[in-house]
Amino acid sequence: MNFNEDIETALAAFAQEASIGRDEAIQRILREWLVKEGFLFSGEEGIHPDKLNASNDD
Repeated sequence: MNFNEDIETALAAFAQEASIGRDEAIQRILREWLVKEGFLFSGEEGIHPDKLNASNDD
């Protein structure tokens, strides 16, 4: 999959900084977003920050 030039440039910079390939960079970015938005379980225990409220404050 190819993205717009600005996204490809940012993706290449991220991949280079992390010393990883383009596909791995896409996977990391996508995984982080999916976990952040609550679509993917991170494997870490606890309550997603967006779900925190006074009723679950222990």
